[in-house]
Amino acid sequence: MADWNGRVPRIDDVDTIIGESIAQVKAWVEAAAVIPPSRASERLAGVLRDPNGLAFTVGFVDGVVRPESIRVAARNLRALTRIIPSFLPIALRALISLGGFASWFVPGLVIPVARRALRTMVRHLIIDASPKRLGRKLRTLRARGVELNINLLGEAVLGPDEAAKRLQGTLDLLNRADVDYVSV
Repeated sequence: MADWNGRVPRIDDVDTIIGESIAQVKAWVEAAAVIPPSRASERLAGVLRDPNGLAFTVGFVDGVVRPESIRVAARNLRALTRIIPSFLPIALRALISLGGFASWFVPGLVIPVARRALRTMVRHLIIDASPKRLGRKLRTLRARGVELNINLLGEAVLGPDEAAKRLQGTLDLLNRADVDYVSV
């Protein structure tokens, strides 16, 4: 094992390096412990802890937000009402259930409201990837010293046309000079 300068530490140095590494990590953990978590980070932690959290979230993005068809999105919302995560506030769980039921009768009203609610909840994590808006947002974030790992939303690929569109979107991001990282 070599250090940053290419030197191989002596055996007695390995214990020192391990000790210093452990001390550094402990310092980071202690410093982070005094920073109160944001509501968004608590919500994300809830998603990851809840057995249905990730499936519900991915299902909502892929099944309710992404489909162009309101009927398809309504059907997917109804299916998701069976796995509403328990970490969500009771009022929100009730609204999701009510929305799922109402989507049988007024999907054109329910689905836009559900989509808007999700966008409001995650607006600090998601930005518009259209070329004009993305460039402006990236400039703003870079000016604050933020580094980004960009990921096109939606895990499900629903056919060859969508796969081609998704591939092209990823290639477009990779070809941008203002994008450093793209997750696939």
